[in-house]
Amino acid sequence: MSRDDLELGEGDRALLSLIAHLTTDEDRMPQSVAEAAKALHDWAGIDARLADMTTDVVPTRGDGAAYGFVFGTVRLRAEVEPAGYRRRRLVLVAHDEDSAAAAEEISVQFPDGSTITVTPDRFGERITQVPAGSVRMVAVFPSGAVSTPWFTV
Repeated sequence: MSRDDLELGEGDRALLSLIAHLTTDEDRMPQSVAEAAKALHDWAGIDARLADMTTDVVPTRGDGAAYGFVFGTVRLRAEVEPAGYRRRRLVLVAHDEDSAAAAEEISVQFPDGSTITVTPDRFGERITQVPAGSVRMVAVFPSGAVSTPWFTV
């Protein structure tokens, strides 16, 4: 190989500059890929989270469903029934099996931060109506508060 083979002409330099510019753009990660990677991080411990909760959907009256959640001795249950166009009736049940205490307060939280708070009866039950969508249930006991993961009604 002679020295003349290694010398680049003006056209060669322009072509290499163009190739360098194109490959630099290829090396950058698209924003959508970065956002997808961040969203995937929420799924890192999904097996453990799913094992902790018992959210077996159980058919109930009509075409509704029921969600059950267990947190140690605390059991939360939400029965979902249609209640008109884009509304759902929730039968909320919260009790502590260890102390046989009903919840002092039950709240239904929405992704936008709004909350519906109800006082359960002496059995830890209350019926309320909510719009269709994602919700989570928060129950306050004398021993503290527990909340469910988000679920769809």
